[in-house]
Amino acid sequence: NVPYTSGERFIKEALSTIIPAVQNQVLDTAINSSKLVIGIDDFAIRKGHTYNTGIHDLRNSTLLTVVRGRKYDELINNESLRQIVNSVSPFAVVMDLAKSYHNFAQEVFPNAIRIADRFHVNRYITEALHSIRKRVSRNLNTYQSKFLKQNKKLLEKRNDSLTKDEQSVLETILRLSSELKEAYWFKEALIEWYDYSNKTNAMNLLEKWIQHGESLDISEVSQALKTFKNWKIEIANYHQCRFTNAAVEGKNNKIKALQRRSYFLRNRQSYEYRIYLECNCEFLPA
Repeated sequence: NVPYTSGERFIKEALSTIIPAVQNQVLDTAINSSKLVIGIDDFAIRKGHTYNTGIHDLRNSTLLTVVRGRKYDELINNESLRQIVNSVSPFAVVMDLAKSYHNFAQEVFPNAIRIADRFHVNRYITEALHSIRKRVSRNLNTYQSKFLKQNKKLLEKRNDSLTKDEQSVLETILRLSSELKEAYWFKEALIEWYDYSNKTNAMNLLEKWIQHGESLDISEVSQALKTFKNWKIEIANYHQCRFTNAAVEGKNNKIKALQRRSYFLRNRQSYEYRIYLECNCEFLPA
């Protein structure tokens, strides 16, 4: 029969004691890690308008801190983030291709390898593939266009993970357009580059892959390759330290679920404490 407001107060008081201790332990673990790898990624409070940035310890799968905003000035001037920056010396920093993140990482971690997150990079070719699909579908009959749209997700899946039935459907799709077929196998070649290259030959093979893409003379592919040419060092750096932000995306999903359950907490400190509770629960006292 405890009133809701009293229960909420008890929780806030407990979190104000527990979470700072948890975060200190998380930071100590990061400081003492060999070849620490930092992950930086944003998540929306209000999509298209307001964002937060999470700074993660990828090697230990923990959330170090949450920062308001995602712009360079917001990151570089944040007090809690500055304390972490002064405490850790990462071997590598993994992030998407946002210039604000790369400029920030280059400024505060000048000796760290900057890595373009594999799954954000793959998205550029996947989006080009879907742009080709949409263009091709406009010249197909109604049945073919509907069939192509219904099975569009097969174009995103790795070829070696398809079932026999999916392989058969994919072959039918690729027969609809030579450009779509070329772009699909070009996408698969990028996956092979990620899986089988090493730090010795990664840059050379990436440049060959880019040249092959330009030789296809497909406008959507050529547009996507501009990004690869601008960021090829950061993309190739994946083979210096094979980490991605996949675990970070999982934590972002936890945070989004928390925001929906809580109808967006107004108290910023309580909001951050609950995020740390969700993401660093392994460090809670028994």
